[in-house]
Amino acid sequence: MGPYVDIPRTEGCEGLKINGKQPQWMSAAEAVGLIQPNHTVALGGMLAEPPTLVAELIRQRERFRHLPVYVMPAGSPCEYGNPEWKDFFSLKCFMLSFRLREAYRQGMADYVPCNLSDLPKVMAQLQPDVALIQTTPPNEQGQVSLGMAADYTVSLVRHAKLVIAEVNPELPWVFGAGTLDAGEIDVFVHSERPPYELPAAEPSAIDEQVAAYVAELIPDRATIQVGIGSLGGSILRALKGKKGLGMHTGSLADEVVELVEAGALTGEYKEVDEGQIVAACLIGSRRLNRFADKNEQVQLRTSDYTHHSATLARFRRFCAVNFALEIDLSGNVNAESLGDLYVSGVGGQVDFMRGAMMSEEGVSVIAMHATAQGGRRSRIVPKVARTTSLKSDVHYVVTEFGVASLYGKSLKERAEALIQVAHPDFRDALRKAMMEN
Repeated sequence: MGPYVDIPRTEGCEGLKINGKQPQWMSAAEAVGLIQPNHTVALGGMLAEPPTLVAELIRQRERFRHLPVYVMPAGSPCEYGNPEWKDFFSLKCFMLSFRLREAYRQGMADYVPCNLSDLPKVMAQLQPDVALIQTTPPNEQGQVSLGMAADYTVSLVRHAKLVIAEVNPELPWVFGAGTLDAGEIDVFVHSERPPYELPAAEPSAIDEQVAAYVAELIPDRATIQVGIGSLGGSILRALKGKKGLGMHTGSLADEVVELVEAGALTGEYKEVDEGQIVAACLIGSRRLNRFADKNEQVQLRTSDYTHHSATLARFRRFCAVNFALEIDLSGNVNAESLGDLYVSGVGGQVDFMRGAMMSEEGVSVIAMHATAQGGRRSRIVPKVARTTSLKSDVHYVVTEFGVASLYGKSLKERAEALIQVAHPDFRDALRKAMMEN
């Protein structure tokens, strides 16, 4: 963090005090006005992007030319990604989004491939000129909560030269690494918009079929990690009949609340952080935020802890459930691109799959629909467009047609197992490809 910026407070913020003293405030326009054309900017991760500051950055866009902006926009609306603004912003994305598809095609957005476990170190190395984040209002002890994200955002605050925080009273106060001394913030801005939300998606019949198969692979008393989205939500719902589950994951979603209410998620058998639900961020709706607010059971930790193999290996039964855009007949996983077009990122998949392999009774699962594009394309392919996770880090691949067990199997055995869970319309072509290789 750089030197404290002495700025007269903005009118209308009289209610917030730190240790009995009025903090330093400015308007969003004044705060974003501190960003110079030669600066590098980084936003808080995922739904922790500050909506008022993002809107003001866009409003002032014509001051910049190819301003480097580092983002990890999983779940956010990506309002800065309008390709018409490609002369003003140059997006550096730790993950991409379908909303940035055209920005990527036009060269406005570029992909920075990193495991989430490494992102705090990346921020320490990058040392951005400006961090744009959001926090809760300060409490009486002069502390703020980052609310929905610790991931790399804690490291961003501590290594950026200037930290501008949007103070959003609608953020939940979440315990863990995201509780900071308000003195670590240089500039405070009053929020004019609610935080971003990602409500639970409506599951499809195929989601529920896949989820039922996945649930059979998760034993009681396991510590679980499950990706987000309609399929992830379906898998969490399918686990309601389990006993003594724990959770150590990247992103918490709304369905976690249901799992707790069902009595399945207790954390009582976790070897690490017993009784606690541990994640790097929240990606959900107000329901999740209300559940996490001042709930000592929920702890947000930085991703160099949540995703680190040394942490994950300590769990006896760590079960990692991740997703794929496609998987090839040897078991290599592509979770990043459709052909040459990047639409996602490495994220935490490699970290968690490797961690499950290192866990004594761990299980590494790739779950997906067997087809895409309305059934026109098989997700099981002869060769993936690019490899996100290695074939050696997969125990099981699950589709609506069943479970393919890959662990300890030869390449031919793997191919045969994967063909059995492919859509029947594509099995003959896959067998032919297997015979030709």
